[in-house]
Amino acid sequence: MSTETATSNRRRQLHKLAALAIALLLAKVLLSIVWEYRRYFPPDFTSNFLAGRQDTFVGWYAVAFYVHLFAGPAALLLGAFLLFSGPRWRQHAAHRWAGRAQMVVLFGGLLPSGLVMSTQALTGAIAGWGFAALAIATGGSAAAALYYAVRRQIPAHRHWANRCLLLLISPLLFRVVNGLLYTLDQDTDQAYQINAWLSWLSLLAGYELWRLWTAPQNSSSLTPESTS
Repeated sequence: MSTETATSNRRRQLHKLAALAIALLLAKVLLSIVWEYRRYFPPDFTSNFLAGRQDTFVGWYAVAFYVHLFAGPAALLLGAFLLFSGPRWRQHAAHRWAGRAQMVVLFGGLLPSGLVMSTQALTGAIAGWGFAALAIATGGSAAAALYYAVRRQIPAHRHWANRCLLLLISPLLFRVVNGLLYTLDQDTDQAYQINAWLSWLSLLAGYELWRLWTAPQNSSSLTPESTS
């Protein structure tokens, strides 16, 4: 085995280990969020998310909140399944049905509820616009992924599906950063507002940089296949 091949294999192993570590961290964050659900039935206004929301937790906001509770994890888990089922041709039927289910969850529940909830974002309008922009960007990415899947333009579909998945993951990154800021005693309104934007913009920017870096190598083997 040549030195170049050995180095390449070590890099692949390091990438896999890094991806596994990130996946485990995100899974832990998701489980901690779901564990908090026990305090939402009935709503406990001393819980982390609902603290101080007695006056706004009415009408459409309350409906959107409960829709979001279930639509968020469902869309994320479907996205993870789509990522790992895409390259396996024997799972194409399941992949297509999962893609259709994800579109229903996104456009029927997650995105509308996210837009409603953004109107009452903690720390005000700057954060609210950040969350609203995230919902719009997620919807646009999902629509583009579906469009290219229907037209069988798989490379373009893969890239838009990847962007959609990263945007679905971004609330977990937002939660991680918020926890870190709290630990460092830096959880100010301004930090929250910046995090509301950077938690998803940074992931998109990182993905585009990764695409530019790997473009000469045509490395797209771990991206989703068609959702249709």
